[in-house]
Amino acid sequence: MGKRRLSLPQILFGIFLILGLILFLAAGKYAKNGIPEETAQDQPEVTYPIAYEMIDRTSDHYSYEDAHYSSLFGIDVSTFQDEIDWKKVREDGVEFVIIRIGRRGATTGILYEDDLFETNYAGAKENGLKVGVYFFSQAVSEKEAREEADWVKDHLKGKQIDFPIVYDCEEVVLDETPRMNELTAEEITANALSFAKRLSGHGYETILYTNSYWAKEIYDMEKLSALPLWLAQYDVDVPVFDYPFFMWQYSNTGEIAGIEGFVDLNIMFLPKED
Repeated sequence: MGKRRLSLPQILFGIFLILGLILFLAAGKYAKNGIPEETAQDQPEVTYPIAYEMIDRTSDHYSYEDAHYSSLFGIDVSTFQDEIDWKKVREDGVEFVIIRIGRRGATTGILYEDDLFETNYAGAKENGLKVGVYFFSQAVSEKEAREEADWVKDHLKGKQIDFPIVYDCEEVVLDETPRMNELTAEEITANALSFAKRLSGHGYETILYTNSYWAKEIYDMEKLSALPLWLAQYDVDVPVFDYPFFMWQYSNTGEIAGIEGFVDLNIMFLPKED
């Protein structure tokens, strides 16, 4: 018999069939959003926006509740709060505390442990509060930022904390000239990244403490986008900020039983279990 010639429509159909098969096989290597299957599991889960206008402000102890998030009420403390009666703090409804573990001298560059860190850590733990720590950085180089991260890791040895470690870098006004005064915004951002990267190598995550000015004028927030944010913003009913944040320091003039003088008040937003 003679060979049968294929018509043009049959040839085109065959070509489309082959192309379709190739695309189907290729699709098997990818998960959602075009992410390779082997890395898709590392992508963050879908998160839901927090409706900050729904924060319950009927008392000084702010709270929040919706279908996806609940909240904790807390404070942050250092040696400036002097001796604290942690039993009274807990009885006043405080659920968590972020304690200053240490700092770098703004003019000396020396690393110091907060004078009351050990006492505050023990008192908070003994009274059932969730505990986190923050370090006040005045690093003038990435090397110093890594040194700070190593210092924090060493001083947490044998201690259990409930949250990532907070990186707190702020402008300091003194009679003497602070060492950080000559740093550029790019250098300050690089220091924060180096601190976080070093802590990650030690098995800790990092939270970035910031305010609207630093987020807009100092930090390169795109480079720091992987870090959860703790926003300091006072005297507003609803926080106004260009980036999502999971903790809000809404007052620096709070009053809590067991603490003489003012203390910072915070609300932390926690995702609910599925």
